[in-house]
Amino acid sequence: MSGEPRNATGAKRVLSRWDLLSIGLGAVVGWSWILYAGLWSSTPGTVGGVIAWVVVGLLCTLVGLVYAELSSAFPRAGGEVVFAFEGLGERAMFAAAWCILLAWGSLLLFETITFPIILEGLGFRVPHVGYLYTVAGQPVFISTFLISLLGNAAFAYLNYIGVRFSAIFQTLAVAILFVAAAFFCLSGICLGTPANAKPLFTSPSGFFAVLLMLPGFMSGFNAIPQAAEETYVQPSVLGKSVVYTVWGSVLFYALIVVGLSLGAPLGIRSGEGLVVVKAVDLMFGGSPYARFLVLLASLLGMLTTWNAVYVACSRLLFALGRAKIIPSSVAALHPKHATPHRAILLLFGVTSLCCLLGTSKTIYVGIVNVFSFFLVVLWLLVSVSFIRLRSARPDLERPYRAPAGKVVGFGAVLFSAAYLLVYTPVTPSGLAPGEWLAVALLVLVAVVLYSLWYRGAGYLPASERKRFLSGN
Repeated sequence: MSGEPRNATGAKRVLSRWDLLSIGLGAVVGWSWILYAGLWSSTPGTVGGVIAWVVVGLLCTLVGLVYAELSSAFPRAGGEVVFAFEGLGERAMFAAAWCILLAWGSLLLFETITFPIILEGLGFRVPHVGYLYTVAGQPVFISTFLISLLGNAAFAYLNYIGVRFSAIFQTLAVAILFVAAAFFCLSGICLGTPANAKPLFTSPSGFFAVLLMLPGFMSGFNAIPQAAEETYVQPSVLGKSVVYTVWGSVLFYALIVVGLSLGAPLGIRSGEGLVVVKAVDLMFGGSPYARFLVLLASLLGMLTTWNAVYVACSRLLFALGRAKIIPSSVAALHPKHATPHRAILLLFGVTSLCCLLGTSKTIYVGIVNVFSFFLVVLWLLVSVSFIRLRSARPDLERPYRAPAGKVVGFGAVLFSAAYLLVYTPVTPSGLAPGEWLAVALLVLVAVVLYSLWYRGAGYLPASERKRFLSGN
């Protein structure tokens, strides 16, 4: 593998179009569907749940088209950070860097924290020994911390030794995941009944409660631009991969909601635990084979997200370090594996420590809601950058051009801005006071970092920053 082509920074160009697609799909889909599909179909009603996914799918399609064009025009690790810098300048770039760092970091933390929960749900015996303390009403044990630590270490190592290994794992796992989704949907259609799907719609508050959280479950298509420097495909293919990831992910979730709605009555769908597994047990009379396939898919879903987030977040840190937005020592590549090994170790260390927060539902649901908020803010920044670049730099080489150009851009801006309202008290279900406090603290931290580091020791002339970020 020593003869593999490398880019200007020394990273290996080994990722195919399927690798990119599996990284994106794996990052988006994950395992949450097995836990949340019941809520998606019961809280707003079954039709309400499908409509909520359609709404989010439309938003993400517009934003995905914006990402597709910008990814092909600026095929650089850092993705959104580069787009915001080129379109809106340094302050917007710093805001985008903070938002995407929070989004990826939170998602990685979510996967690490909930690892013991999903293992228990899958039937593995998870010991609860070595009581430490209680967080948000949930006791924290040394044993569950060590389990999260081991899972986290496995993916840190997989990414440490080379992106090719993680891409192979990702492609195989995502293929199995989609086969399982198709199986579940067909099972619901063939073995379920339309009577199970009642109620079709519950209330506006139920609809908005689900709408609030769905962008968080669509995060991941923006993982693809982070791998831009490690693929050998044309920039236009890179852009199209973003759009295909959005559509593939919405299709996956729709299959799950339809299958569950037909396959299980409201009593199961609105219950606690792994409702998809309960639905499979109901449809197949407790068959261990059907149950195993769904459980395997959920486990693979979790692992693919974990792996993809490691790929994306480590490349993001690498790009931020290379542009001296964070200390440049993070941007070092491993001399043998050509991976951003220091960024990977940093992620491993920080997320492992955060596992000491325990497995309280209050903690990880709050993480999902807060990082979803910052994700939508990021989409808004990228969409505005897209419009700005279309006007200011019409001659910019765009190997993939979004159809309808500015119409798509303005649509993405309006949709993103409108979606932010979902998080406010204007709608029946906004962020909780504690979540708003977390948002305020994170914004304050960003302001302090910008003032003390970015304008201080991390200062660079704009031309130098552009050279590191955009490569020209």
